[in-house]
Amino acid sequence: MSPETFLEYSAVGAICIMTVSMIFPLLRLFRGPSLPDRVVALDQIAIIIVCIIICDTIYSGMSSGLDVALVVSLLLVIGSMIIARFLHKRRSDND
Repeated sequence: MSPETFLEYSAVGAICIMTVSMIFPLLRLFRGPSLPDRVVALDQIAIIIVCIIICDTIYSGMSSGLDVALVVSLLLVIGSMIIARFLHKRRSDND
């Protein structure tokens, strides 16, 4: 088995595992008792999707997927900061 074949099989296996691992954050997203719990679950789902994009890039061999993963990751960081600021402002307004 060549290293390229092993890497492709590993990428497919990782994609399958990550797809299954999205079940628990989805449950937390829909059942979450509070808004911060749902935000964390949404961030976790987005990170898993970025990892799936990276594994798909490894499998397909096209490097453009890494650019997509980088842009999505940057948007996730900015979005998380915006949501954290909103939750902090909302909490301070209630006090």
